[in-house]
Amino acid sequence: MRRGFVVAVMVIAAAWATILVGCGVDSGTRDGSTPDYSGGPSAGLPGGGANPGSNPEDASAAEQSVFDLVNQEREKAGVGPLSWCDGLAELAKAHSNDMCDRGFFSHVNPEGEGPGDRASAGHAGSYTFTPVYPNPYFGLGENIAMGQTTAAQVMDDWMNSPGHRANILKGGYTHIGVGVCDGCGKHWTQCFGTR
Repeated sequence: MRRGFVVAVMVIAAAWATILVGCGVDSGTRDGSTPDYSGGPSAGLPGGGANPGSNPEDASAAEQSVFDLVNQEREKAGVGPLSWCDGLAELAKAHSNDMCDRGFFSHVNPEGEGPGDRASAGHAGSYTFTPVYPNPYFGLGENIAMGQTTAAQVMDDWMNSPGHRANILKGGYTHIGVGVCDGCGKHWTQCFGTR
């Protein structure tokens, strides 16, 4: 493995039906409407919920860098930029901290809660935040990584992994939050949302 690199893409199997949450498959819809996956001008919708459309000024330098690098990659691919969401960032940070504190590396925590469960319950282990699913987001995606020490390293590794790259470049996502753990600084989570 390159640089001790570890990334994960969540795979949930039920009767051989697979949902690749880490690969950009949405978690569902909240109101029965059909989401627009064209990647058009929906990115950056302001207001509602946990502060979508805000600026990641309160993010750490590493989290800010990942956000900037994601939008640079999207621009290179001809995909509209993502807006920062404090609520998705809190969800991502909580999961990164929980993985670090409890010594696991998975989209599913020891209690069996996946990204959608955490996003709707408002907690990841002992970390709490404002729920963001199913309102304001009707679709979620998550990338996780462990071992990288810089934003450039984690983005390079995610972009060289087909599933993670697909999440980063998915036109249907409108918002993102990034969280690196406070403990070792080597557990990373990106949470993507569709409004």
